Amino acid sequence: MGGSNGLSPSITQNMALKHLAGDSKLKVTTRGLGSGANYTITVQNLTNGATTSTRAVARGGGFVQTVSVDTRGVNRVTVSDNTGKIVKSYTTVGTAEIDCCVAKLVHDAINCTCKCNKCKEDLQRAQTIKLLLEAALYESTIGNVETVQEKFNKAKELCTEVCACGC
Repeated sequence: MGGSNGLSPSITQNMALKHLAGDSKLKVTTRGLGSGANYTITVQNLTNGATTSTRAVARGGGFVQTVSVDTRGVNRVTVSDNTGKIVKSYTTVGTAEIDCCVAKLVHDAINCTCKCNKCKEDLQRAQTIKLLLEAALYESTIGNVETVQEKFNKAKELCTEVCACGC
């Protein structure tokens, strides 16, 4: 078995995920499946505990399915065959909420008129948050779910608005 998720490396390949509409939908694209077979897509949000499942039929050995689900945070997506066996598994991170925070911090830093280091601190905070997200995204591709959640939580914690100069 490979990776810390306990699944063989072949199970974690051949599936692409794309967060849509501010992390309210997830587009699941997968290949290497039995043509015409029925599959269950399960999205488990590891950050808020919500789980959603939907069915898909593989056409030509794969499918593209959009699932309406809150994907803010760390998510585990599995594709199971009609016997319940997991044939594909992937971890992904919905970053829209934190990306918005980073954009606001950068905007505030650019438009800052404080006479102290507050402007520089906002920009450094934005960089730290962005690096934590990038690390979480990378680690999600190799199955380190625990560290992905830790990095996401830390990024979210750092996303606090600091009003005025506070010097």
